Amino acid sequence: MTPKRTLKRLACSAAAALVFTSMTISATAQTSGVGNISGTVTDTSGAVVPNASVTVINTDTGVTRTLTTSGAGDYNSPFLQPGHYEVVLGGGNYSKVDRKNLVLTVGQVLSIDATLTSGSVSTTVDVTATTPILDTEKTEVSQTFDANLLANLPVATRNWSAFVLNTPNVVQDGGTGLVSFHGISGLYNQNYVDGSNNNQMLFSEARGRSSGAPYVYSIDSIKEFQAETSNYSVEFGQAAGGQVNAITKSGTNHIHGDVFYYLRYPDLNALDPFSKYSALHNGGTPFLLTQPIHQQHQFGGSVGGPIIPDRLFYFFTYDGFRKVGRVLYSDSNVISTTGTGSYTTNNTATPNQCPVVGTTGYTQNFGITSTQCVNAISFLQGLSNAAPGRFQKQNLFFPRLDYHINSRNDAFVDYNFADFDSSYGYSPANTFSNSSPSTNAPTSYHERFLVAGLTTQIGKTSVNQVHFQYGRDLETAGANAPGPSVATGIVTFGMPNALPRIAEPDEHRIQFTDVFSTTHGHHTFKFGGDLNNVHEVMINLFQGGGIYSYSGTNNNVNFQSYLQDAFAGQTGDTDPFAGYHYTSFVQTVDVVNTAAGTQGKDDFYMNMVDGFAEDSWKMRSNFTLTAGIRYDIQITPAPQYTTPPTIAGINPLNYGTPFPLYSKTIKNVSRFQPRVGFAWEPNPGTVVRGGYGVFSALNQGSTYYADRVENGVVQINFNYSGCGATTTATATVSCPSVPGTGTTAAKLGFPNVPFAVTGPALSGSLHPTGGTVASVNGPTSPGAQSFHGLDPNFAPPYAHEADLSVEQALPGKMSLSVGYVGTRGMRLPVFIDANLLGQTPHGLRSYNVLDGSNNVTKQLTVPVYLPTDRINQTIATYNTGFSKANTWYNSLAATVRRPFANGLEVLMNYTWAHASDTGQVGGANGTFYGGDAPLDPNNQKAENGLSDIDIRNRFTLSFVYQPHLLESNKLVKHLVDDWTFSGADIASAGQPIFMSMAGTVYSGSTSSTSYGDDGGIYGGAMSSGSGLATTGRPPQIGRNSIIGPGYNNLDFRLSRNIPIHEKIYAQFSADAFNLLNHTIITSVVGTQSQYLNVGASSSGTVTATCLAGGAPAGSTLQGCIAPNPNLGSGTVSQRLNAFGAVSGTNNGLYTARQMQFSAKVFF
Repeated sequence: MTPKRTLKRLACSAAAALVFTSMTISATAQTSGVGNISGTVTDTSGAVVPNASVTVINTDTGVTRTLTTSGAGDYNSPFLQPGHYEVVLGGGNYSKVDRKNLVLTVGQVLSIDATLTSGSVSTTVDVTATTPILDTEKTEVSQTFDANLLANLPVATRNWSAFVLNTPNVVQDGGTGLVSFHGISGLYNQNYVDGSNNNQMLFSEARGRSSGAPYVYSIDSIKEFQAETSNYSVEFGQAAGGQVNAITKSGTNHIHGDVFYYLRYPDLNALDPFSKYSALHNGGTPFLLTQPIHQQHQFGGSVGGPIIPDRLFYFFTYDGFRKVGRVLYSDSNVISTTGTGSYTTNNTATPNQCPVVGTTGYTQNFGITSTQCVNAISFLQGLSNAAPGRFQKQNLFFPRLDYHINSRNDAFVDYNFADFDSSYGYSPANTFSNSSPSTNAPTSYHERFLVAGLTTQIGKTSVNQVHFQYGRDLETAGANAPGPSVATGIVTFGMPNALPRIAEPDEHRIQFTDVFSTTHGHHTFKFGGDLNNVHEVMINLFQGGGIYSYSGTNNNVNFQSYLQDAFAGQTGDTDPFAGYHYTSFVQTVDVVNTAAGTQGKDDFYMNMVDGFAEDSWKMRSNFTLTAGIRYDIQITPAPQYTTPPTIAGINPLNYGTPFPLYSKTIKNVSRFQPRVGFAWEPNPGTVVRGGYGVFSALNQGSTYYADRVENGVVQINFNYSGCGATTTATATVSCPSVPGTGTTAAKLGFPNVPFAVTGPALSGSLHPTGGTVASVNGPTSPGAQSFHGLDPNFAPPYAHEADLSVEQALPGKMSLSVGYVGTRGMRLPVFIDANLLGQTPHGLRSYNVLDGSNNVTKQLTVPVYLPTDRINQTIATYNTGFSKANTWYNSLAATVRRPFANGLEVLMNYTWAHASDTGQVGGANGTFYGGDAPLDPNNQKAENGLSDIDIRNRFTLSFVYQPHLLESNKLVKHLVDDWTFSGADIASAGQPIFMSMAGTVYSGSTSSTSYGDDGGIYGGAMSSGSGLATTGRPPQIGRNSIIGPGYNNLDFRLSRNIPIHEKIYAQFSADAFNLLNHTIITSVVGTQSQYLNVGASSSGTVTATCLAGGAPAGSTLQGCIAPNPNLGSGTVSQRLNAFGAVSGTNNGLYTARQMQFSAKVFF
């Protein structure tokens, strides 16, 4: 689509939104980052007082807003900056009531009513009030983290958004900080700062990404935030999950600021439990006793104050971050040049397992030499046991100006500047198992955001607010090593599929928002809209370096297969099939952008337009009804479908069906979303809330990028199948006798690649001494091609959400809330092989399910897709997105809240929840074409089960306690006062284990021995990431039916304030993250089963043999599904590789106990 046509279409959509809202305004999302003060004025008889004067004063800045009540005695002052307020009501023929010491928080509707008596203007009633415990007009499900909690609670990352996990109806989505609200993937949330959209469009995460920069906005710049879970106003949209609404600090009439320094040093920190165990067992790797964090420094400060008192204010933050440590790589398999076990011992790489003539148990007369065996083992050992240094640094600047232009206009502007660099940032975890430093890479994040706003009072009952944003988010990553990537089962090494990233993305956003509010009688109307223009530039060729995979029956088979391929063509390697034992290879080629540094490039715009109208009707003094409707549309240009150059003799456009169906169109879906909510105060101290609404999300730009360029027109995936077998101890393999001839002419010899690689040039550095060096040396004919596409009806997901809750004020300035939240998520994405969609399987195969004693417990007989069942037999898989997954979520949440008073603040939440779906993938794995692979592409309902992000029970506690003793002795008072105790605890049940099955049922090859078209027992399972055949999940048990371990993490802070001067004091703090040093299991081995061909056996703690047997008429016995051969006993390696065994005890959220010390000076 040309820019001219894009602008024309955008203009038409914007016009529609403006007509819908019945007003002439600029469009954009919502007026987040503010609060409202409203109320009703009556006289002593209870009659309403119209046209009464109301003056709202921000006592921090002196900014004043004057209103009058409506004919129904109501007033509303929207778009107020959170802070401290005074409200003066009345005058004229009535007395004045002056309500002081009011605190307004973000997103709050603060209800301030008054009863006036007849009297002169000089009669004033001063009321020194406190903010009400209950928000009697709030209709949504939300929770606010105020300035006191943000300032005093410990947080390991110093990322303010990490506190969202301390709210109800949320769970972690992965281990980096991504959050799921009410059972919806974390990719469908929204994040706002100062009323502007703070999401990155490409990955649908907050800018900086949960796995990238430690934070983008300094916590020193954030005043408070609100997490909104369900039934929020139609002002807010573009999210089917939840949203986070934060505001930054601003200057006041008094100069305030702080200087801070945080230090972490290894001496007082605990070792990661899994690394410690690995260091002391499994051959011993002492470097794993190294602390991953050697030193971490965070330093900076903030200052704010008046430039012109009561008129112009400034605020500024600098935040510096430096971290020095190590990345620890180890292996759960035994890798040693000293022989251990027999030729068939699994999870072991020693000379005893090498296919060397003369090795005990190996009877073949060909293989590799003993020297080559030792060289290969030494090479793998050096890769998997390493502790390279990691250095991270960030510099962040944040200036802000607030300008009270006149009595009717207030403006602000702020600019956030952040640069973050990490030498091992592509994979940011501290520890890795069965991987190597070559799979990591340096990363850089460059963030620039300019946000401005103008609030204008129009008359006495109307206010308008406009926001503008210009932002740039540039993220890059290099590569530590060249391709191809090699997954041996023992160790994975080489440049991974997603590197290098020259720009992923370079994203520019322009945003305009306008919201108008007016009060008439008992009604407060809001109208508004939003326009977001996002320009994406992507330069990243996925799989451009090539990927070799060894996925045989077990790691023993994979290790032996790799050994025979590693020395293909070298003297001493007498295996006639050397170079062809791998399972699969894939490499992607950009046939349009061929110049170095441009492969994988796309440049396109996405435009989001919305409009809304809302009526908040105070039907009675104790009952408020809010109803509204919202319109959203996401506009993305269709793929460029011009004739590409021919490569390897292929013109992709010659394929025909299903290309025209799945690769030409992106459907721009518009949606109207009605919502209704109520708040009822049946008696003082009790509020009943409820509501229902439709919430539409946005599809991430990464999915559209993949469809635009990874569609077989701009980029093509070339797939090659190896023999997928090893030279067994007693039998020859099924490799061709003369590789690369006849029907196997398309085979590729390891470690070669068919096309030039992206990133670093091919090198011999990632091969054993004496091993074969990779070269660009394609086969005589190209491999099978696979592509990406989107169903013409692919659309953003949406959700039906309902809630009902009761909140009760309690003695001790507390409240208790108990509520239900229900969500029905619709049209979430799944990715399947469209080349089989709607096809009828033409075969039956049976599989015996074995128990740990080798008994057949049942037999599965299922239809199998053949290669001849493909719609288009000239291509392999057609990895296509469909909007067909649904989710169900039901929860009961209880909250006890005590706002800060008399030295104590408490926020406590408990959530019982049940989340299920038909194949929704968690957000941590859901970008681009990420998804869980269904076993049968034509039966998505069979994937119905617990959600990847289901957590049944979850408890959180946040508290701040500042004791003050009534002690007359100044010395005693000085010693015991000015201490603060604070902490945050999360106790959570476990999430489902993502289960897999080892071995290869079918490889997706057209060979008669492969049989199935793709993988899995149906022959239809495809990896959504690579498009290759995959074995998939164990078919004999329900999806996500086994739950992993839970955890408990307590972070604690002890701090002490020491006065220096009248308005200056120092604060010294000690933070302990995971204070009790609980072992928090973050990952476990997910290999629940293994596939065995008839006649094959497995060895381990449990030995299984697939015996020949019968099958129902029309079917034959294809093989067996046996348990993971490691049952948690036996050798250390066997225990580490058992299903459910611990494989990780740290991630981006939790780790072993870490201590942090800080010093601050406040003025």
